[in-house]
Amino acid sequence: MRNRPSIHTLIAFALAAGSALAIPAPKWDNDPKGIKVFILAGQSNMVGYGKTEDGGNPEWKPGDKTTPKEIKGGVGCLRYMAIHKDKHPEYDYASLLVDPSQPETSPWKTRSDVKVWWRNGHSGKLGGEIRKGDLGPPFQGGSPSWFGPEYGFGQVIGDFYRNDDVLLIKTAWGGHSLNGNFRSPTMVEKRGSEIGASYLAMIEYTRECLDNLGEHFPEWKGKGYQIVGFGWHQGFNDRVSKTDAPLYKDNLPDFIADVRKEFANPNLPFVIASTGMGNKEGSQEQPPFTGYSEVERAQLWVAGVDKPANVLSIDTRPFGRDPQNAVSTMGHHWNHSGYSYFMVGKSLGENMVKLLSR
Repeated sequence: MRNRPSIHTLIAFALAAGSALAIPAPKWDNDPKGIKVFILAGQSNMVGYGKTEDGGNPEWKPGDKTTPKEIKGGVGCLRYMAIHKDKHPEYDYASLLVDPSQPETSPWKTRSDVKVWWRNGHSGKLGGEIRKGDLGPPFQGGSPSWFGPEYGFGQVIGDFYRNDDVLLIKTAWGGHSLNGNFRSPTMVEKRGSEIGASYLAMIEYTRECLDNLGEHFPEWKGKGYQIVGFGWHQGFNDRVSKTDAPLYKDNLPDFIADVRKEFANPNLPFVIASTGMGNKEGSQEQPPFTGYSEVERAQLWVAGVDKPANVLSIDTRPFGRDPQNAVSTMGHHWNHSGYSYFMVGKSLGENMVKLLSR
């Protein structure tokens, strides 16, 4: 393991020197022939609550205590979409199986060319157990049998980089806000308070993974890397806060600028999936999205703040599914819909490819 100071140590050093924002930092690798690295950050919907095998039982009714609420291959789960190709023409989900001709029983394929690394943030606490491995469902999102946007994102990006290996570093925790937990140095400089613990952990965990790449993934020992993109799916906690929501339109561009500064790339491709869950199916609008929440409008750049260069956002409301077309009735976490989580990731990946192809 290389001995490099953690971001927490650097912050403490800067504070002791009387400058909380002028933080020295070791350089990141920028090897164009190295592993292509993407950072996927956010809160619980980036953690992932999409169900892989269990979906809604059409026979179950509210109050029914004898009929199982969920069944294997039921409505809304990833398996359901592989089985019912006619109902899901948006993607060939059966192609994700080892044997597409047996969609009800075939195991899922994994991709050795796309790997995932993250410290489990399901509980909302920092310092979770490291989870890593080849991309595939489930990738232990909010539960060992669930997945998050990394799955759809990884399919698109892996297909784009056919001659390169890809690493997705997830830095996501349930219930973390931009205005507090992910508060970045420029936000502090302009609006006070202190740098958020999640912002610091995002950087520290990325460094932890990349400084020890060959230990985490022995097949990549001796290889360099290049950080080529950043994905963001967050906003619910800010959205439901009367204090935080109005600040999002100013906080988001500051966060983007600080992320780019930290990773030494002023034009780092940055893709955003809006916090569109919790709305009725079919509630999407066309710009300027006048009926959307303050946070959604900020994420879609219709709140009076200029969008930074090399940033693309997607309206995720079209991916929402009402309980009868999803897995659960919880009202948030996309009702555990495998469709919703896959489409959020797929769309983030498609927008990233657009930016990388410019």
